Amino acid sequence: MNRRTMLRAALAPLLLPLLGGAAQAVPLSEVSEIRVIQTKDPARTLERVSAPGYAHALAQSVLAFVIEGYPKGNLPVWKKPLSQVDLHTRIPLICDQVVQGVIRHASVHPVDPCWIMGQMMAESFFCEFAVSSALAVGPCQFIAATARGYGMVCADDHGQPAGFARRQDLEPEFGQMSAQREQMRALRREQPELFNNPARLLRSLLNSLAAGKPPTSAGTYALALDRMELLQARYAMARDNCRLYMEENFKDRSIFNPQDAAFFEKFDQRVLYPHCVNAMVRMMAENLRSRSGNILAATAGYNAGLGNTDYSKAGIYEPYGRIPNFAETVDYVSKILVNHYEIARRMG
Repeated sequence: MNRRTMLRAALAPLLLPLLGGAAQAVPLSEVSEIRVIQTKDPARTLERVSAPGYAHALAQSVLAFVIEGYPKGNLPVWKKPLSQVDLHTRIPLICDQVVQGVIRHASVHPVDPCWIMGQMMAESFFCEFAVSSALAVGPCQFIAATARGYGMVCADDHGQPAGFARRQDLEPEFGQMSAQREQMRALRREQPELFNNPARLLRSLLNSLAAGKPPTSAGTYALALDRMELLQARYAMARDNCRLYMEENFKDRSIFNPQDAAFFEKFDQRVLYPHCVNAMVRMMAENLRSRSGNILAATAGYNAGLGNTDYSKAGIYEPYGRIPNFAETVDYVSKILVNHYEIARRMG
């Protein structure tokens, strides 16, 4: 019996306590179909996801993949072993919300639930209190501006009464961060050559020196660089304080505690499954519609912004968009392709 066969046999008893005793041995298909250009006709998707037990089977498949993939060591994002993270509670609830969202937004564009689960795994590994360096929050990793576009309350402008949130002394840091970011943008507009094409500017300066003509603008550029460094330092400090503020308000709270869940309804809805998962499915449906069903460009748009997937003046390719040449985005889409494969093939 090879290692894979042994793991398959071991999964069934592992999953039984996780899924209320109803789990069966997880089938492993060698084929996991993913259509790069997804059909806009929702009939097939709705028929599949509306079938009795679909959400349960999806949760079973995700859990099986996690158990087989992370038998030891710490889970990504959580930084603790699987035995200390109750994904058996989280993943079935998330799957229910994903299926509801797919059905709700099918008229915009059908979305593959297996893809969404693989995407969320890449985003946050299903951690509701994940906070990124860019201050994206929750299992679906929405930044505040995007989340508000989907009607969610966010920590930087929450609705809790005075005194309910912890570390209110840090609340002004959101305004400070925004101000520093705007000043950096203004400086880039003032000195586009310096910040947008420094290599070209450096060559121009070196050519002037080689020709015996000292560049008169060198002092201006030096001052601009000093100013940018100061703004970046202030921005980083404000951003770190904002992250601390959110982490302090997440600490020792649980979305499964009704009192805490009520707190998050008015503090930051990005951590609550009904809000963030619905928004994630809707955003992916909108991206798919905008990119003519191209799941790779739609997913890249979720990570890098849909505008960065434009393929202007590309003839027949233009409607489908493209994957931008950003290392983070390429890595992101690559991981989701594998996650989808591993989840979908366990669906049988």
